[in-house]
Amino acid sequence: MDRENQHVVDPDDGARAPGAAITLEVSQVHELPRPQAPFTDDPPCMYAVITVTVRKNARAAAPVRQADPDPVEPPGGAGRPPLAEVLLIDHSSSMVIPPSRLAAAREAAVGALARLPDGAQFALVAGRKDSDMIYPRRPALAVADAVTRAEAEAALHGCTPGGGTAMGTWLERARRLFQGAEGDTAGPGTARARHALLLTDGKNLPAYESREELTARVERCAGRFTCDAVGIGDDWETEELLLITGRLGGRARAVADLAQLPAELAALAQRAAERDLTGLRLRLYHRKGVRLHYFEQVHPTRTRLRPAHVDRSDEESGRGGPVEEYDTAPWGDETRDYLLCVSAPYEKDQRDKELLLTEVEVDVDPPSPDIQLPLGKAVLMRWSDEADLYSRLDPRVAHYQHEEELHDTYERACAELKSGRREEARTLLATAWKLAATTGDTTMQDHLRKLVRVVDPDRGEVELLDRIARFDVEAARIHASTTVLPGGAER
Repeated sequence: MDRENQHVVDPDDGARAPGAAITLEVSQVHELPRPQAPFTDDPPCMYAVITVTVRKNARAAAPVRQADPDPVEPPGGAGRPPLAEVLLIDHSSSMVIPPSRLAAAREAAVGALARLPDGAQFALVAGRKDSDMIYPRRPALAVADAVTRAEAEAALHGCTPGGGTAMGTWLERARRLFQGAEGDTAGPGTARARHALLLTDGKNLPAYESREELTARVERCAGRFTCDAVGIGDDWETEELLLITGRLGGRARAVADLAQLPAELAALAQRAAERDLTGLRLRLYHRKGVRLHYFEQVHPTRTRLRPAHVDRSDEESGRGGPVEEYDTAPWGDETRDYLLCVSAPYEKDQRDKELLLTEVEVDVDPPSPDIQLPLGKAVLMRWSDEADLYSRLDPRVAHYQHEEELHDTYERACAELKSGRREEARTLLATAWKLAATTGDTTMQDHLRKLVRVVDPDRGEVELLDRIARFDVEAARIHASTTVLPGGAER
Protein backbone atom coordinates (compact mmCIF):
# COMPACT_ATOMS: atom_id res chain seq x y z
CA MET A 1 0.00 0.00 0.00
CA ASP A 2 2.91 2.39 0.51
CA ARG A 3 3.42 4.53 -2.55
CA GLU A 4 6.76 5.67 -3.92
CA ASN A 5 8.55 8.28 -1.73
CA GLN A 6 6.16 7.63 1.14
CA HIS A 7 7.78 6.68 4.46
CA VAL A 8 6.15 5.13 7.49
CA VAL A 9 6.70 6.94 10.77
CA ASP A 10 6.34 5.50 14.27
CA PRO A 11 3.97 7.82 16.20
CA ASP A 12 5.87 7.10 19.42
CA ASP A 13 9.27 8.14 18.12
CA GLY A 14 9.56 10.99 20.61
CA ALA A 15 8.73 13.71 18.10
CA ARG A 16 6.91 16.83 19.24
CA ALA A 17 3.13 16.72 19.61
CA PRO A 18 1.52 17.29 16.21
CA GLY A 19 -0.85 20.05 15.28
CA ALA A 20 -3.25 17.34 14.17
CA ALA A 21 -3.43 13.57 13.87
CA ILE A 22 -5.56 12.25 11.02
CA THR A 23 -7.11 8.81 10.72
CA LEU A 24 -8.53 7.14 7.62
CA GLU A 25 -10.89 4.16 7.54
CA VAL A 26 -12.75 2.25 4.81
CA SER A 27 -16.07 0.52 5.56
CA GLN A 28 -17.35 -1.97 2.99
CA VAL A 29 -18.36 -5.55 2.25
CA HIS A 30 -15.81 -6.94 -0.21
CA GLU A 31 -17.98 -9.46 -2.07
CA LEU A 32 -19.86 -8.69 -5.28
CA PRO A 33 -22.06 -11.12 -7.25
CA ARG A 34 -20.13 -12.61 -10.15
CA PRO A 35 -21.71 -11.50 -13.43
CA GLN A 36 -23.11 -14.37 -15.47
CA ALA A 37 -22.04 -12.68 -18.70
CA PRO A 38 -18.23 -12.27 -18.55
CA PHE A 39 -18.14 -8.99 -20.44
CA THR A 40 -21.30 -7.32 -19.19
CA ASP A 41 -21.47 -3.58 -19.73
CA ASP A 42 -23.29 -3.11 -16.42
CA PRO A 43 -21.25 -4.79 -13.64
CA PRO A 44 -22.48 -4.49 -10.04
CA CYS A 45 -21.28 -1.50 -8.06
CA MET A 46 -19.07 -1.52 -5.00
CA TYR A 47 -20.05 0.96 -2.27
CA ALA A 48 -17.59 2.01 0.43
CA VAL A 49 -17.69 4.69 3.10
CA ILE A 50 -14.43 6.59 3.56
CA THR A 51 -14.13 8.03 7.07
CA VAL A 52 -11.63 10.80 7.79
CA THR A 53 -11.19 12.04 11.36
CA VAL A 54 -9.07 14.97 12.48
CA ARG A 55 -7.96 15.34 16.08
CA LYS A 56 -5.96 18.45 16.81
CA ASN A 57 -3.16 18.44 19.39
CA ALA A 58 -3.24 14.65 19.41
CA ARG A 59 -0.81 11.91 18.52
CA ALA A 60 -1.77 9.11 16.15
CA ALA A 61 -2.20 5.68 17.71
CA ALA A 62 -1.18 3.80 14.53
CA PRO A 63 1.74 4.11 12.12
CA VAL A 64 1.57 7.25 10.04
CA ARG A 65 3.21 8.40 6.86
CA GLN A 66 5.19 11.48 5.99
CA ALA A 67 4.37 12.76 2.53
CA ASP A 68 7.65 14.60 2.03
CA PRO A 69 11.09 13.86 3.56
CA ASP A 70 11.74 17.58 3.96
CA PRO A 71 8.37 19.11 4.93
CA VAL A 72 7.88 22.83 4.77
CA GLU A 73 6.66 24.84 7.73
CA PRO A 74 3.64 27.01 6.81
CA PRO A 75 4.18 30.75 6.98
CA GLY A 76 3.73 32.15 10.45
CA GLY A 77 5.64 29.45 12.31
CA ALA A 78 4.14 26.41 14.03
CA GLY A 79 0.68 27.96 14.24
CA ARG A 80 -1.56 27.54 11.23
CA PRO A 81 -2.90 30.67 9.51
CA PRO A 82 -5.95 32.03 11.36
CA LEU A 83 -9.42 32.72 10.07
CA ALA A 84 -10.68 35.22 7.51
CA GLU A 85 -14.40 35.85 8.06
CA VAL A 86 -16.95 37.88 6.09
CA LEU A 87 -20.39 38.49 7.59
CA LEU A 88 -23.05 39.06 4.92
CA ILE A 89 -26.02 40.63 6.69
CA ASP A 90 -29.30 41.19 4.85
CA HIS A 91 -30.13 44.92 4.80
CA SER A 92 -33.06 44.78 2.36
CA SER A 93 -36.20 46.74 3.25
CA SER A 94 -37.97 43.64 4.64
CA MET A 95 -35.47 43.49 7.52
CA VAL A 96 -37.37 46.25 9.33
CA ILE A 97 -40.69 44.38 9.18
CA PRO A 98 -40.83 44.01 12.14
CA PRO A 99 -38.06 46.31 13.44
CA SER A 100 -37.03 43.65 15.95
CA ARG A 101 -35.70 41.56 13.05
CA LEU A 102 -32.92 43.99 12.16
CA ALA A 103 -32.14 44.58 15.84
CA ALA A 104 -31.73 40.82 16.36
CA ALA A 105 -29.56 40.52 13.25
CA ARG A 106 -27.27 43.29 14.49
CA GLU A 107 -27.00 41.75 17.95
CA ALA A 108 -26.22 38.39 16.38
CA ALA A 109 -23.53 39.88 14.12
CA VAL A 110 -21.87 41.53 17.12
CA GLY A 111 -21.93 38.21 18.97
CA ALA A 112 -20.38 36.45 15.99
CA LEU A 113 -17.57 39.03 15.85
CA ALA A 114 -16.86 38.35 19.52
CA ARG A 115 -16.11 34.70 18.66
CA LEU A 116 -13.38 35.61 16.18
CA PRO A 117 -9.89 35.20 17.60
CA ASP A 118 -7.62 38.23 17.81
CA GLY A 119 -5.62 38.45 14.60
CA ALA A 120 -8.39 37.05 12.43
CA GLN A 121 -9.31 39.10 9.38
CA PHE A 122 -12.94 40.11 8.96
CA ALA A 123 -15.43 42.38 7.21
CA LEU A 124 -19.10 43.28 7.57
CA VAL A 125 -21.14 43.57 4.37
CA ALA A 126 -24.67 44.92 3.91
CA GLY A 127 -26.62 42.84 1.42
CA ARG A 128 -29.29 44.41 -0.76
CA LYS A 129 -29.76 44.16 -4.54
CA ASP A 130 -26.02 44.66 -4.49
CA SER A 131 -23.55 44.79 -1.61
CA ASP A 132 -22.00 47.62 0.40
CA MET A 133 -19.20 47.66 2.91
CA ILE A 134 -20.28 48.27 6.50
CA TYR A 135 -16.85 47.81 8.05
CA PRO A 136 -14.24 48.65 7.12
CA ARG A 137 -15.56 51.31 4.76
CA ARG A 138 -13.02 50.53 2.08
CA PRO A 139 -13.27 47.11 0.37
CA ALA A 140 -10.73 45.25 2.49
CA LEU A 141 -10.47 43.04 5.55
CA ALA A 142 -9.81 44.41 9.02
CA VAL A 143 -7.77 42.66 11.73
CA ALA A 144 -9.82 41.63 14.76
CA ASP A 145 -9.01 43.23 18.09
CA ALA A 146 -10.93 45.15 20.74
CA VAL A 147 -10.77 48.42 18.81
CA THR A 148 -11.87 47.09 15.41
CA ARG A 149 -14.70 45.05 16.95
CA ALA A 150 -16.05 48.19 18.65
CA GLU A 151 -15.73 50.20 15.44
CA ALA A 152 -17.52 47.46 13.49
CA GLU A 153 -20.38 47.37 16.00
CA ALA A 154 -20.84 51.15 15.73
CA ALA A 155 -20.80 50.99 11.92
CA LEU A 156 -23.31 48.16 11.95
CA HIS A 157 -25.82 50.15 14.01
CA GLY A 158 -25.38 53.11 11.66
CA CYS A 159 -26.17 51.15 8.49
CA THR A 160 -29.57 51.87 6.93
CA PRO A 161 -31.61 49.07 5.31
CA GLY A 162 -33.48 49.41 2.03
CA GLY A 163 -33.99 47.89 -1.41
CA GLY A 164 -34.26 44.30 -2.62
CA THR A 165 -32.28 41.06 -2.43
CA ALA A 166 -29.65 39.52 -4.71
CA MET A 167 -27.54 37.12 -2.63
CA GLY A 168 -25.15 36.22 -5.43
CA THR A 169 -23.82 39.77 -5.39
CA TRP A 170 -23.14 39.42 -1.66
CA LEU A 171 -21.14 36.25 -2.29
CA GLU A 172 -19.21 37.93 -5.09
CA ARG A 173 -18.25 40.71 -2.65
CA ALA A 174 -16.99 38.07 -0.22
CA ARG A 175 -14.96 36.40 -2.98
CA ARG A 176 -13.26 39.66 -3.87
CA LEU A 177 -12.53 40.40 -0.21
CA PHE A 178 -11.00 36.97 0.32
CA GLN A 179 -8.74 37.48 -2.69
CA GLY A 180 -6.93 40.09 -0.63
CA ALA A 181 -6.70 37.99 2.53
CA GLU A 182 -3.18 37.70 3.92
CA GLY A 183 -1.53 34.46 2.85
CA ASP A 184 -3.89 33.67 -0.04
CA THR A 185 -1.26 34.22 -2.72
CA ALA A 186 0.91 31.33 -1.55
CA GLY A 187 -1.51 28.53 -2.45
CA PRO A 188 -4.36 26.65 -0.78
CA GLY A 189 -2.26 25.05 1.93
CA THR A 190 -0.91 28.36 3.24
CA ALA A 191 -4.17 30.31 2.99
CA ARG A 192 -6.19 31.37 5.95
CA ALA A 193 -9.38 29.42 6.48
CA ARG A 194 -11.94 31.54 4.61
CA HIS A 195 -15.54 31.53 5.77
CA ALA A 196 -18.62 33.59 5.02
CA LEU A 197 -21.70 33.75 7.21
CA LEU A 198 -24.84 34.83 5.35
CA LEU A 199 -28.02 35.92 7.12
CA THR A 200 -31.22 36.68 5.22
CA ASP A 201 -34.93 37.03 5.82
CA GLY A 202 -35.98 36.81 2.17
CA LYS A 203 -35.38 35.42 -1.27
CA ASN A 204 -33.84 36.74 -4.43
CA LEU A 205 -35.99 39.03 -6.54
CA PRO A 206 -35.88 38.00 -10.24
CA ALA A 207 -35.65 41.66 -11.26
CA TYR A 208 -32.30 41.85 -9.46
CA GLU A 209 -30.91 38.32 -9.83
CA SER A 210 -32.29 35.24 -11.58
CA ARG A 211 -31.69 31.70 -10.34
CA GLU A 212 -29.28 31.21 -13.24
CA GLU A 213 -27.30 34.30 -12.22
CA LEU A 214 -27.21 33.16 -8.59
CA THR A 215 -26.01 29.72 -9.65
CA ALA A 216 -23.25 31.19 -11.81
CA ARG A 217 -22.05 33.44 -9.00
CA VAL A 218 -22.07 30.57 -6.52
CA GLU A 219 -19.97 28.54 -8.97
CA ARG A 220 -17.41 31.34 -9.17
CA CYS A 221 -17.13 31.25 -5.38
CA ALA A 222 -16.82 27.46 -5.11
CA GLY A 223 -13.44 26.44 -3.75
CA ARG A 224 -12.65 30.01 -2.71
CA PHE A 225 -14.39 29.94 0.67
CA THR A 226 -17.00 28.06 2.67
CA CYS A 227 -20.34 29.59 3.55
CA ASP A 228 -23.01 28.93 6.18
CA ALA A 229 -26.43 30.49 5.63
CA VAL A 230 -29.17 31.33 8.14
CA GLY A 231 -32.77 32.05 7.25
CA ILE A 232 -34.97 34.06 9.61
CA GLY A 233 -38.62 34.94 9.33
CA ASP A 234 -40.62 32.76 6.92
CA ASP A 235 -40.04 34.28 3.48
CA TRP A 236 -36.64 32.80 2.58
CA GLU A 237 -36.32 30.23 -0.20
CA THR A 238 -35.03 26.82 0.85
CA GLU A 239 -33.63 25.99 -2.59
CA GLU A 240 -31.53 29.17 -2.60
CA LEU A 241 -30.01 28.55 0.84
CA LEU A 242 -29.23 24.92 -0.02
CA LEU A 243 -27.77 25.92 -3.39
CA ILE A 244 -25.36 28.26 -1.61
CA THR A 245 -24.36 25.99 1.26
CA GLY A 246 -24.32 22.81 -0.82
CA ARG A 247 -21.85 24.16 -3.38
CA LEU A 248 -19.82 26.18 -0.84
CA GLY A 249 -19.44 23.37 1.68
CA GLY A 250 -21.43 24.92 4.52
CA ARG A 251 -24.57 24.37 6.53
CA ALA A 252 -27.96 26.01 6.27
CA ARG A 253 -29.99 26.91 9.35
CA ALA A 254 -33.56 28.12 9.90
CA VAL A 255 -34.22 30.20 13.01
CA ALA A 256 -37.81 30.78 14.09
CA ASP A 257 -37.21 32.58 17.39
CA LEU A 258 -35.26 35.83 17.00
CA ALA A 259 -34.15 35.49 20.60
CA GLN A 260 -32.16 32.41 19.53
CA LEU A 261 -30.46 34.14 16.59
CA PRO A 262 -27.43 35.54 18.47
CA ALA A 263 -26.60 32.12 19.89
CA GLU A 264 -26.99 30.51 16.45
CA LEU A 265 -24.65 32.94 14.69
CA ALA A 266 -22.16 32.83 17.55
CA ALA A 267 -22.04 29.04 17.35
CA LEU A 268 -21.47 29.11 13.58
CA ALA A 269 -18.71 31.71 13.96
CA GLN A 270 -17.09 29.66 16.74
CA ARG A 271 -17.22 26.55 14.57
CA ALA A 272 -15.60 28.43 11.70
CA ALA A 273 -12.85 29.74 13.99
CA GLU A 274 -12.09 26.19 15.16
CA ARG A 275 -11.74 24.96 11.57
CA ASP A 276 -8.20 26.22 11.09
CA LEU A 277 -6.57 23.22 9.39
CA THR A 278 -6.41 23.93 5.66
CA GLY A 279 -4.95 22.16 2.66
CA LEU A 280 -6.16 18.58 3.29
CA ARG A 281 -6.76 16.63 0.10
CA LEU A 282 -8.27 13.27 -0.69
CA ARG A 283 -6.55 11.35 -3.46
CA LEU A 284 -8.07 8.36 -5.25
CA TYR A 285 -5.82 5.98 -7.19
CA HIS A 286 -8.08 3.85 -9.42
CA ARG A 287 -7.01 0.50 -10.84
CA LYS A 288 -7.03 0.12 -14.60
CA GLY A 289 -10.57 -0.39 -15.86
CA VAL A 290 -12.28 0.89 -12.71
CA ARG A 291 -15.21 3.19 -13.38
CA LEU A 292 -16.07 5.91 -10.85
CA HIS A 293 -19.84 6.39 -10.61
CA TYR A 294 -19.74 9.03 -7.90
CA PHE A 295 -17.81 10.25 -4.89
CA GLU A 296 -19.65 12.45 -2.43
CA GLN A 297 -19.45 13.75 1.09
CA VAL A 298 -22.32 12.27 3.11
CA HIS A 299 -21.53 13.69 6.55
CA PRO A 300 -21.97 16.26 8.01
CA THR A 301 -23.68 17.50 4.85
CA ARG A 302 -24.38 15.93 1.48
CA THR A 303 -22.04 17.40 -1.10
CA ARG A 304 -21.30 15.94 -4.53
CA LEU A 305 -17.55 16.37 -4.96
CA ARG A 306 -15.70 17.48 -8.06
CA PRO A 307 -12.01 16.66 -8.50
CA ALA A 308 -9.66 19.62 -8.36
CA HIS A 309 -7.14 17.70 -10.49
CA VAL A 310 -7.17 14.48 -12.53
CA ASP A 311 -3.96 12.78 -13.67
CA ARG A 312 -4.64 10.44 -16.60
CA SER A 313 -1.03 9.67 -17.50
CA ASP A 314 -1.18 6.06 -16.22
CA GLU A 315 -4.55 5.56 -17.90
CA GLU A 316 -3.28 6.85 -21.23
CA SER A 317 -0.17 4.68 -21.06
CA GLY A 318 -2.18 1.60 -20.07
CA ARG A 319 -0.34 1.17 -16.76
CA GLY A 320 -3.33 1.94 -14.53
CA GLY A 321 -6.34 4.16 -14.00
CA PRO A 322 -6.82 7.86 -13.34
CA VAL A 323 -5.66 9.58 -10.15
CA GLU A 324 -8.14 12.11 -8.77
CA GLU A 325 -7.49 14.79 -6.15
CA TYR A 326 -10.26 16.43 -4.15
CA ASP A 327 -9.76 19.56 -2.08
CA THR A 328 -11.58 19.71 1.26
CA ALA A 329 -12.90 22.61 3.30
CA PRO A 330 -10.98 23.64 6.47
CA TRP A 331 -11.07 21.16 9.34
CA GLY A 332 -11.46 21.33 13.09
CA ASP A 333 -11.84 18.41 15.51
CA GLU A 334 -14.35 16.42 13.47
CA THR A 335 -15.24 13.37 11.40
CA ARG A 336 -16.36 13.48 7.79
CA ASP A 337 -17.73 10.54 5.83
CA TYR A 338 -17.55 10.09 2.06
CA LEU A 339 -19.44 7.57 -0.05
CA LEU A 340 -17.56 6.03 -2.97
CA CYS A 341 -19.30 4.07 -5.74
CA VAL A 342 -17.12 2.27 -8.30
CA SER A 343 -17.34 -0.74 -10.59
CA ALA A 344 -14.96 -2.84 -12.66
CA PRO A 345 -15.43 -5.34 -15.50
CA TYR A 346 -15.37 -9.03 -14.63
CA GLU A 347 -12.63 -11.25 -15.98
CA LYS A 348 -13.00 -15.03 -15.68
CA ASP A 349 -9.67 -15.57 -13.92
CA GLN A 350 -10.65 -13.19 -11.08
CA ARG A 351 -13.19 -15.39 -9.31
CA ASP A 352 -12.63 -15.61 -5.52
CA LYS A 353 -9.56 -13.35 -5.73
CA GLU A 354 -9.30 -10.21 -3.62
CA LEU A 355 -8.79 -7.33 -6.03
CA LEU A 356 -7.85 -3.70 -5.53
CA LEU A 357 -10.35 -1.22 -6.95
CA THR A 358 -9.21 2.10 -5.53
CA GLU A 359 -6.60 3.27 -3.06
CA VAL A 360 -7.55 6.26 -0.91
CA GLU A 361 -4.96 8.64 0.51
CA VAL A 362 -5.07 11.80 2.62
CA ASP A 363 -2.46 14.45 1.89
CA VAL A 364 -1.78 18.03 2.95
CA ASP A 365 -0.43 20.92 0.89
CA PRO A 366 2.12 22.09 1.82
CA PRO A 367 3.51 19.15 3.85
CA SER A 368 3.96 19.95 7.52
CA PRO A 369 5.75 18.21 10.40
CA ASP A 370 2.78 19.22 12.59
CA ILE A 371 0.35 17.03 10.63
CA GLN A 372 0.41 13.25 11.09
CA LEU A 373 -1.06 11.65 7.98
CA PRO A 374 -2.48 8.11 7.91
CA LEU A 375 -1.36 5.31 5.65
CA GLY A 376 -3.44 4.85 2.53
CA LYS A 377 -6.41 2.49 2.59
CA ALA A 378 -7.66 0.14 -0.11
CA VAL A 379 -11.17 -0.34 -1.46
CA LEU A 380 -11.22 -4.04 -2.32
CA MET A 381 -13.56 -6.50 -4.00
CA ARG A 382 -13.99 -10.23 -4.46
CA TRP A 383 -16.29 -11.83 -7.06
CA SER A 384 -18.43 -14.50 -5.45
CA ASP A 385 -21.32 -16.86 -6.20
CA GLU A 386 -22.30 -17.02 -2.51
CA ALA A 387 -25.50 -15.01 -2.09
CA ASP A 388 -25.18 -14.93 1.69
CA LEU A 389 -21.84 -13.13 1.24
CA TYR A 390 -22.59 -10.56 -1.47
CA SER A 391 -26.09 -9.78 -0.16
CA ARG A 392 -24.66 -8.39 3.08
CA LEU A 393 -24.53 -4.63 3.52
CA ASP A 394 -21.88 -2.83 5.51
CA PRO A 395 -23.57 -1.05 8.48
CA ARG A 396 -21.97 2.31 7.67
CA VAL A 397 -22.95 2.08 4.01
CA ALA A 398 -26.48 1.06 5.04
CA HIS A 399 -26.71 4.03 7.40
CA TYR A 400 -26.06 6.57 4.66
CA GLN A 401 -28.36 4.80 2.24
CA HIS A 402 -31.09 5.18 4.88
CA GLU A 403 -30.13 8.85 5.30
CA GLU A 404 -30.49 9.38 1.55
CA GLU A 405 -33.83 7.59 1.57
CA LEU A 406 -34.97 9.80 4.46
CA HIS A 407 -34.04 12.93 2.52
CA ASP A 408 -35.78 11.76 -0.68
CA THR A 409 -38.89 10.58 1.20
CA TYR A 410 -39.26 13.88 2.99
CA GLU A 411 -38.84 15.83 -0.26
CA ARG A 412 -41.63 13.77 -1.82
CA ALA A 413 -43.82 14.40 1.24
CA CYS A 414 -43.27 18.15 0.83
CA ALA A 415 -44.36 17.96 -2.81
CA GLU A 416 -47.53 16.12 -1.81
CA LEU A 417 -48.29 18.69 0.89
CA LYS A 418 -47.90 21.55 -1.56
CA SER A 419 -50.27 19.77 -3.97
CA GLY A 420 -52.88 19.25 -1.26
CA ARG A 421 -52.63 15.44 -1.29
CA ARG A 422 -52.70 15.00 2.47
CA GLU A 423 -53.08 11.22 2.65
CA GLU A 424 -50.12 10.65 0.33
CA ALA A 425 -48.12 13.12 2.41
CA ARG A 426 -49.10 11.35 5.63
CA THR A 427 -47.92 8.00 4.28
CA LEU A 428 -44.57 9.43 3.25
CA LEU A 429 -44.11 11.25 6.57
CA ALA A 430 -44.76 7.96 8.38
CA THR A 431 -41.94 6.41 6.36
CA ALA A 432 -39.74 9.42 7.12
CA TRP A 433 -40.41 8.96 10.84
CA LYS A 434 -39.30 5.33 10.72
CA LEU A 435 -36.18 6.20 8.74
CA ALA A 436 -35.27 8.98 11.19
CA ALA A 437 -35.60 6.44 14.01
CA THR A 438 -33.44 3.95 12.10
CA THR A 439 -30.64 6.47 11.54
CA GLY A 440 -30.86 7.90 15.08
CA ASP A 441 -31.74 11.37 13.77
CA THR A 442 -33.66 12.64 16.81
CA THR A 443 -33.55 16.24 15.56
CA MET A 444 -35.41 15.22 12.40
CA GLN A 445 -37.97 13.48 14.59
CA ASP A 446 -38.44 16.74 16.51
CA HIS A 447 -39.07 18.53 13.19
CA LEU A 448 -41.55 15.86 12.10
CA ARG A 449 -43.53 16.25 15.34
CA LYS A 450 -44.45 19.74 14.13
CA LEU A 451 -46.09 18.18 11.07
CA VAL A 452 -47.63 14.98 12.42
CA ARG A 453 -49.00 13.48 15.60
CA VAL A 454 -47.16 10.24 16.32
CA VAL A 455 -49.76 7.56 17.10
CA ASP A 456 -47.36 4.64 17.48
CA PRO A 457 -43.64 5.56 17.39
CA ASP A 458 -42.49 1.93 17.21
CA ARG A 459 -44.66 1.07 14.19
CA GLY A 460 -44.31 4.51 12.62
CA GLU A 461 -48.02 5.32 12.63
CA VAL A 462 -48.70 9.05 12.34
CA GLU A 463 -51.57 11.45 11.71
CA LEU A 464 -51.16 14.70 9.80
CA LEU A 465 -51.77 17.82 11.88
CA ASP A 466 -54.69 20.00 10.81
CA ARG A 467 -52.57 23.13 10.52
CA ILE A 468 -48.96 23.04 9.37
CA ALA A 469 -46.82 26.16 9.18
CA ARG A 470 -44.70 26.72 6.08
CA PHE A 471 -41.70 27.50 8.28
CA ASP A 472 -41.91 24.07 9.94
CA VAL A 473 -42.02 22.30 6.57
CA GLU A 474 -39.05 24.24 5.21
CA ALA A 475 -37.03 24.07 8.44
CA ALA A 476 -37.24 20.28 8.25
CA ARG A 477 -36.05 20.45 4.63
CA ILE A 478 -33.07 22.49 5.81
CA HIS A 479 -32.26 19.94 8.50
CA ALA A 480 -32.62 17.05 6.05
CA SER A 481 -29.66 18.46 4.11
CA THR A 482 -27.44 17.38 7.01
CA THR A 483 -26.79 13.89 8.33
CA VAL A 484 -25.84 12.25 11.60
CA LEU A 485 -23.06 9.74 12.09
CA PRO A 486 -24.04 6.13 12.77
CA GLY A 487 -25.31 6.05 16.32
CA GLY A 488 -26.89 9.48 16.05
CA ALA A 489 -23.83 11.66 16.67
CA GLU A 490 -23.64 14.93 14.73
CA ARG A 491 -19.84 15.28 14.57
